[in-house]
Amino acid sequence: MSSTSSDASRRTVLASGVALAAAAGTSLALPGTASALPRESAGQAASGAVTGTFEAKTVHQRPMFRYWWPGGGVTPAEVTKEVEAMAAAGFGGFEIGDVRNSEMNPMPVQQYGWGTPAWQDGVTAALRTAARHGLQADLTIGPYWPAVVPGVLPDDDEAMKELTYGRTVVDGGATYNADLPAPHQRPSGVADGLPEVTVTNVVQGVHAAKISGSSTASPLVLEESTVVDLTSEVSNGKLKWTAPSGGQWVVIASYSRGTAMIERQVYYQGYYYSFTDPQAYVVDHFGAKGGRAITNWWDKKLITSEMRKLLGQVGGNFFEDSLEFLVEVHWTPNMLKEFSKRRGYSLKPYLFLAHGKSKPVYTFAGGTTADRVRWDYQQTLSDLFVENHVTLIDDWAGTLDMSFRNQAYGGPVDTAYASAGTGVPEGESLAFGSTPDSFRLVAAGRDIGRSSKVLSSEMGANVNGAFRLTLADLVSTANPGYALGVNQVRIHGFPYASSPGGQWPGFYPWAPMGVPINFAEAWGPRQPQWQVIDGTSGYFARVQAILQSGTSKVDLAVYREGFDSADGTFDDGSISDAGYSYQLLSWGLLGLSAAGKVKQGRLAADGPAYKALIVPALSTILLESAKRILALAKAGLPVVLVGDLPTTSTGNLSDAAVDDKALASVLKELKACSHVVTAAAVANVPAALAKAGVKASGAPTGISGLLHSRREDGNTTYYFLLNNSSAAVSGSVTLEGEGTPYRIDPWTGDVTPLGVYDDRTSGRVTVAVSAKAKEAVVIALSGSHKFGCHHKDLHAVSATTEVRHTESGLVARASAAGTYTATLSNGRKAGAQIGSLPPALSLSGWELDVEDWTATHPGATGTDAVATTRTHYRFSLDKLVSWQGLDGLGDSSGIGTYTATFTVPASWKSVGGAVLDLGSVGAGSVKVTLDGKKLAAVNQLDPVIDLGSLKQGSHTIVVTVATTLMNRVKQLRPNVFTAAKQDYGLLGTVTVTPYAEAALR
Repeated sequence: MSSTSSDASRRTVLASGVALAAAAGTSLALPGTASALPRESAGQAASGAVTGTFEAKTVHQRPMFRYWWPGGGVTPAEVTKEVEAMAAAGFGGFEIGDVRNSEMNPMPVQQYGWGTPAWQDGVTAALRTAARHGLQADLTIGPYWPAVVPGVLPDDDEAMKELTYGRTVVDGGATYNADLPAPHQRPSGVADGLPEVTVTNVVQGVHAAKISGSSTASPLVLEESTVVDLTSEVSNGKLKWTAPSGGQWVVIASYSRGTAMIERQVYYQGYYYSFTDPQAYVVDHFGAKGGRAITNWWDKKLITSEMRKLLGQVGGNFFEDSLEFLVEVHWTPNMLKEFSKRRGYSLKPYLFLAHGKSKPVYTFAGGTTADRVRWDYQQTLSDLFVENHVTLIDDWAGTLDMSFRNQAYGGPVDTAYASAGTGVPEGESLAFGSTPDSFRLVAAGRDIGRSSKVLSSEMGANVNGAFRLTLADLVSTANPGYALGVNQVRIHGFPYASSPGGQWPGFYPWAPMGVPINFAEAWGPRQPQWQVIDGTSGYFARVQAILQSGTSKVDLAVYREGFDSADGTFDDGSISDAGYSYQLLSWGLLGLSAAGKVKQGRLAADGPAYKALIVPALSTILLESAKRILALAKAGLPVVLVGDLPTTSTGNLSDAAVDDKALASVLKELKACSHVVTAAAVANVPAALAKAGVKASGAPTGISGLLHSRREDGNTTYYFLLNNSSAAVSGSVTLEGEGTPYRIDPWTGDVTPLGVYDDRTSGRVTVAVSAKAKEAVVIALSGSHKFGCHHKDLHAVSATTEVRHTESGLVARASAAGTYTATLSNGRKAGAQIGSLPPALSLSGWELDVEDWTATHPGATGTDAVATTRTHYRFSLDKLVSWQGLDGLGDSSGIGTYTATFTVPASWKSVGGAVLDLGSVGAGSVKVTLDGKKLAAVNQLDPVIDLGSLKQGSHTIVVTVATTLMNRVKQLRPNVFTAAKQDYGLLGTVTVTPYAEAALR
């Protein structure tokens, strides 16, 4: 066969999400798969392999949007139209957010701000429309983030507070007789564009200590035994104190004060930029008064009776974004009291040790006192955040038949524990992209938590991706999150049509925003790709329906001791390449009752059912955590200890010596436990797990970079298998589970029983897998006939080509002539003869119609800015090239319609079917019709479609390519959109490759 035909045959395999045995270097060949059979096709499917379709059943399984409004500067009519557009495109709902950035929205806050009557009218219209179309509607908990409440002033107990300090160095023997050292001022630039606000500095403690070493060291090292509490010596803001002789001493005054932070601000190259006009100040997220200020404001000022009724019908979540605070160190008015109650000792003698955000300002020479105090301080803040913010707001939301969805990271909190306490935890593709363990951490909170079955992701906020992203980019961004536990995405985002300062193609709050960066993307009807987006919304819905089914199951729990989201990845590749999935089990989660029970060797058996607990190398460990880990090991849970064991306990300064002694005893007993094994490093963990008899649930052969998410729903187990590498992969994977394996095509919903798989190992099924970079394969193992049945349960254990099920029995499919063999599950050897096949057809003679989108009034703002002129250009192409190579299209963006005619000759009479391969597609997304009928949704990551059988004679194919808007917006606003132009259109060779089927006898 020619090289073209061979390549097309390979692409046929890739379209099925699996690979030939020869490509994988194994004896396991291509399973029968769902190969994107068309819903409406001019051809007929060559076999009855597809046994059914899989579709999302509820609105919560469909993808949703962040719906960006310019405050209350919206009209009910336009809101209604936009919500209807989301519903028509297959999306499940939206989250209304107030995003009034820089030049885009110079409207008076008093008239059009968040919470105004104009805003209430817009929200009501959105809720009404959502109710009519069965959508979910979410609302941000405040106009922006972090949460604010109008009327709360920085000095109020309800407002966010910080701990700061001032200090003075005093020579030994000298007398300090002056005002207390003044506290730090707010960072330069933080008030740029904001009103000047006076905050009251409240003295919380005054201390002195002898300096050990240099007085300019950072952190400043102090001698612990010399610390003096001088708070009682202060009178009218003045201190008189004589330092003991010798060396140098430091006087430290610790103050609390309001942060005067209003909503979200961005720090860029030495300056702070505010996204919004001043409306209100950030509330205290650690004290109950701050939480109640939020709920009271909603109850008394925002929610009308109609809104309350509608929220009960369609409302899903109140939402708060990540904890992006401009503070030195968090404080709350009751901090000293809460600390003493929770930690068992007074913070006042050690208050100065809390100073320092990213690194401590003060520490002691030797010992662990400073580290313990800082841990105890952050643990107290974390406890208060969960109780007085997350749980408080979630409980209140429940009174409205809603819940609280929040991103519990960016602050001094146990992110996993906080995620366990909220209605719906959320992560994000942007911040977590380089730290995938962050998703594993939040997913553990979801799976161990009190209520949620959903882990949401703010997905698609790609840096400098504005007007550059394709639907393939969107899927590639979402898939890694799905493999790590996400099962609902909220796409970033859908902007309202217009604002006074918005330029073509309309309001887009993230470009520009006062700094030379932007965040993608402005999805919606103003994007050409919106015309083909329904295939991708269907992909997300099917994946999420699968990943919300049943219960999440995870192989391993990795103990984590720390605060905030993960700052890296525990795995060096060894664990995932061995086929294990894992989550991070924080110290807070480990203390929950659901994480403390072992049943039949599984931890949290009714939830993720971890098979083992990994304890990484730690310098210290909480005594309570060590005790719990020992109890789990004694109860039969395999535990892997990595590296050297710690010798010091974490935190709990009041009982430090007792804890250290007890820890040594606990760890000695732990190491001697029969269910405990050791590993020198992470790379040795798979071998240690094998020694402990812990098997991976998705062990690959011939593949690296494979991640998986697993769900158990009755007697069906679902696997979402992701090729997380940057290149295509082929090989096999052995899955834990029993029953018939089916491939579910998330693009089309087609469910196909695999024709080749090895289930001869009890409780394990081996299937072949092949996927493009960032492409996912979905496999279901089912012990029932919920997906239909196939011929007498007979299948091939190995084969030299693809094997498919038909009503008359097993058939071999191939794109090249030859004799193909298979070993069947009944032990019989079978063969099939595929006769000569004609070569693939390379389509030519394309007619191209380009609908060029541009601004009707370049430079116009407001409602005129959304006006678009669509000009048509027509070309006859002998060769497919980028639009930039065609006359008049150098700056064009829009929709290209490619039409070609091909003839199926009489020589195809022995052909069973054919596969269409679109080759290379530029920066855009595609859909296809054949002979006037729309084909199934195109896999945007691998645009190959099984056309089924084709009648002899002439056929017409139409390929619609919808581009990004980059080339046009770059031409209109080159000072804002500085990225390079993109190539558009069909860029390679489009082929139609025949295949044949023959019975295996």
